[in-house]
Amino acid sequence: MQIIDSGHSQLLAKAMDSYSLRQEITSSNIANIDTPGYNRHSVEFENALQEAQESGKAMHDVNPSIKETGDEVVLENELLEMADTQMRVQLVTRSLRHHFDTLQTGITSTTR
Repeated sequence: MQIIDSGHSQLLAKAMDSYSLRQEITSSNIANIDTPGYNRHSVEFENALQEAQESGKAMHDVNPSIKETGDEVVLENELLEMADTQMRVQLVTRSLRHHFDTLQTGITSTTR
């Protein structure tokens, strides 16, 4: 159904998947902080999203990518990344809740 599976809900789903992946990668970076030869990994999503919006690509074509940065893992930076990602997850969760609350109101409302 077009309303339920709209571009907005697809965007929010992609964002949630990307932030979940980012949390996994950040956790992996922290877990491997003392591993000799380990380089920091990062998840790129926002740039791919912006490029897709500018080129008119569909949201299902936007996928996060994992990149090895070549940098050492710095615990403070990883903790900041975790906090930032957590705030983004909360924002997406609230937006999804609002989206589905609006749908529910539209379906069940009896007042006009």
